[in-house]
Amino acid sequence: MPLILMRRFSIQNKIVLPFILLFTVVVLIVPVITIALFDRKYDEQVSRETQEWLETIEDTGFIHQPEKVKEAYGAEVTVVSRDNTVNYTTLSGDWANFADDMKLNEVRKRIKESNLDFVSQNVIVNGKHYKVIYYPQVYDRLYCLMRPIDKIADAKRDITLLMLGIAAVVILLVALISHLIGRNLTNPIKDLVQFTRKVAGGNLNEQCEVKAHDEIGDLTVAFNQMTRDLRNSRNELITAERLATAGKMAASFAHEIRNPLSSMQMLAQMLMRKEDLSEARRKQSMQYILEEIERIDVIVKGFMDFARPASLNPAPRDLNQVLQEVLDLMETNLNHHQIALIKKFASNLPQVSLDRDKLKQAFMNIVLNAMDAMPEGGTLRIVTLQGSDKIRIDIVDTGIGIPPEDLNQLFEPFFTTKSQGTGLGLANAKRVLEQHGGDIQGKSVVGQGTTISLWLPLSSESSPSDSKKIGE
Repeated sequence: MPLILMRRFSIQNKIVLPFILLFTVVVLIVPVITIALFDRKYDEQVSRETQEWLETIEDTGFIHQPEKVKEAYGAEVTVVSRDNTVNYTTLSGDWANFADDMKLNEVRKRIKESNLDFVSQNVIVNGKHYKVIYYPQVYDRLYCLMRPIDKIADAKRDITLLMLGIAAVVILLVALISHLIGRNLTNPIKDLVQFTRKVAGGNLNEQCEVKAHDEIGDLTVAFNQMTRDLRNSRNELITAERLATAGKMAASFAHEIRNPLSSMQMLAQMLMRKEDLSEARRKQSMQYILEEIERIDVIVKGFMDFARPASLNPAPRDLNQVLQEVLDLMETNLNHHQIALIKKFASNLPQVSLDRDKLKQAFMNIVLNAMDAMPEGGTLRIVTLQGSDKIRIDIVDTGIGIPPEDLNQLFEPFFTTKSQGTGLGLANAKRVLEQHGGDIQGKSVVGQGTTISLWLPLSSESSPSDSKKIGE
């Protein structure tokens, strides 16, 4: 009955009532304070008793008979010299870190600064707990009376566990009562959470049912309105992004084909006006025109690949052979730009299911970018590595490098740092790698060069996330 009545209460009351019950958790403060006071009082008592032992030992002359002290009090005795070297000890064990375990430097500093007759300190030596009284002697020696306190530590631990056990029982009782009272509050919130998850997943077409007329109901109404606004905003954003992308493509396309079209126009005009051109000059001009047409064809193909990526046509291939075909095509161009080629292909690579033509184009785009980064020549290194479930390809140049602020945009469409270029080469390469279930990443140091790393799965079931396990 009380739970049914709570449905008529405001959200504020529904929150206050459970928290009034949860306020009983303050009982946790009691064991914390109790344990702290016990620890403090017991430590003071042990310190006082141990100091009394030391006074008795000194008065009876046992201070020079450590074995009798150990026999009479069950305490250990250690004497250390000025440089913290152990002169004598009743302890047995490893003394490699004895000075640090005994905190000797800290103790000497305290004695010197405060001019104390002795100092007490809790330490752990060879895994055992001790209450130590440090007593300065002549020649800066320290007489250390070490009282074992493992049993005391065990007693403190038992008391702590007991108090925590009592506190845990109280917490469970409070949690049970709070659950019974709060269940009526959380049910509508859970419904709202489920709705927001659907919205977060992209479903903006549903509306959450309003089941109450309290603050949760008001919040649900607000979420429904927000969902409608998000749906409208998303549609507007999609339209704007499409227009913006189309604008970028059109501007980039116009910029890229302008130069070859201008060259073709001038060559065509020259052929029309100068009828006395030699046959060789005429053929050369026609060859230039054909080259510019081919250049436009490459530009158009790049835009088409980005705008409408074709499906893959995979077949088992030797990846090293595909890379070698690309390098054979680029060899003359590399030599012309005075770029030395270093190949380090992994031997006996298994065949990989891949689209040969698309992957060749992706590799070629990366190599062309590397060449552009080395206008004064340099070195291009191609490395293949085999992992357990993937193959990695590193394409490393010694070019000018990429600034850190540009590295995150390296594979974004239309992004380029060159005066010429569509900015689609690496974007298309990334898309091809992802179509193969692989991945591509770049790292660079300005003035030293850039490394483009590609991962291809050995099996078609591998995902891009799997392909990052090697060499990251």
